[in-house]
Amino acid sequence: MILGIDLGTTYSVGAYIDEEGNPQVVQNNEGSRLTPSVVLFDEEDKVVVGEVAKDNSVIRPEDVIAAVKSHMGEKVVIKKVGDKEYTPEMISSFIIRKVVQDAQKALGETIKEVVITVPAYFSAAQRQATMDAAKIAGVSAIGTINEPTAAALCFAHQNNLENQNILVYDLGGGTFDVTILNLKEKNQIEVLGTAGLSEAGGRFFDISIVDYVCDYMEDKYDIDLRDEEYVDDLQDIMIKAEKVKIQLSNVEKAAISLRIGKIKENIEISKEEFENMIASTYQKTERKMKEAIKMANLTTADIDKVLLVGGSSRIPYIVEQVQKFIGKEPSREINPAEAVAMGAALYAKSIKKEEEAINFTDVCSHSLGVVVINPETGEEENEKLLLKNSKLPAEGKKSFRTMGAKQKKIKLQLTEGEFKEITDVTIIGTFEIELPPDVSKNEKVEITITLDTNQMIHIHMEMAESGFVQECHLKRDINLEEEVVENMTGIMRDVDVY
Repeated sequence: MILGIDLGTTYSVGAYIDEEGNPQVVQNNEGSRLTPSVVLFDEEDKVVVGEVAKDNSVIRPEDVIAAVKSHMGEKVVIKKVGDKEYTPEMISSFIIRKVVQDAQKALGETIKEVVITVPAYFSAAQRQATMDAAKIAGVSAIGTINEPTAAALCFAHQNNLENQNILVYDLGGGTFDVTILNLKEKNQIEVLGTAGLSEAGGRFFDISIVDYVCDYMEDKYDIDLRDEEYVDDLQDIMIKAEKVKIQLSNVEKAAISLRIGKIKENIEISKEEFENMIASTYQKTERKMKEAIKMANLTTADIDKVLLVGGSSRIPYIVEQVQKFIGKEPSREINPAEAVAMGAALYAKSIKKEEEAINFTDVCSHSLGVVVINPETGEEENEKLLLKNSKLPAEGKKSFRTMGAKQKKIKLQLTEGEFKEITDVTIIGTFEIELPPDVSKNEKVEITITLDTNQMIHIHMEMAESGFVQECHLKRDINLEEEVVENMTGIMRDVDVY
């Protein structure tokens, strides 16, 4: 059995394909279909993932890690326990293990392989970090798929449509994606354009409500609820803020009741006030919708269906604004919180050829290039070889020249980003390539960058005059080395996950 996993910023979901060939969401050990993506370090070799960890996020902030997805692809230590240092990959591996363990218990089967979804805007480093997290968790990630594409697969499975242009608006707990796809038929999907935001969604909406309450108490009573002495009260407010956000989808007003010492307060928040809090975030998502539609060479009139994905997309204000912008009522045919995981399960089944093959053409999320020296200024700059939104698998090729006779080596720096200035792009890999002797000045150097369907990078360098060819295996500067991942996998076996 292969599990499809929606590894979300705030919630994660596992799904599988039943005997009838339909995707089903797995309940966790707590009886819920959604598992909070929160990790609590309870003891040195014991972690708790899910609701209990979430409930302790303010009371024990030093022991709780939330929203680790926002750090994927960064070379940082998130947590240190004793002599152990935990990276984003390791923290994410706990969440994956929890989802897999619960699925194994519920289904009575061993799970060794998974397909994990990622935001469409994720960089190559973030995608590799996600694959590494799965390996550290003790399972093999046989593939990744962009979250909007997975949602479209789920939708296509449930509906018999042909030649439909679909806009997937994916607003989750901490990230936003928009993708334009053409659904040619049930198992034929082509991605036409994509865009996204790294910090947008329900987690930030909750924080806006918490800030509102804290400002209210400070203005009226001169009480700073952010002070350490009120940590228990702030935890309570965080929990109530999420509930108020949900309630305001159905009522005009909701309240947060507080008791701080002798002070009792019932702080009302209206639907209008909440909508004002989230309006600027929506405007950012609308700009991204315009960007994606333009990339797809379409107009809003060309969009046949709008799919809302992610828990925050259910907020009435968001639904209304998306409908107003596109001019069509969003479809309600899929569960926004579960469709991504179910699409991942369908894709997993297709990879193993256990059902009709799913063919989808995705696009490159970011431009890839190399660092070159501008001959006029002598300054380093970014030269793009493979452009954003290129259809996958994609290839970019350009020719350069050596700088001098008998040049001994080339420092090849691989970049990711859209700008010419080096400070505005990310260096994702560096290679010191030894050249053959007697290289001539201005000798032609042809560099080819290819990107496979999982957005993994391959580099080929050729100097025809010298008969020199070099294949480069990308060891990303901001990703973990393979041997480090192997070592972490061994270390993590000694940590119990509940």
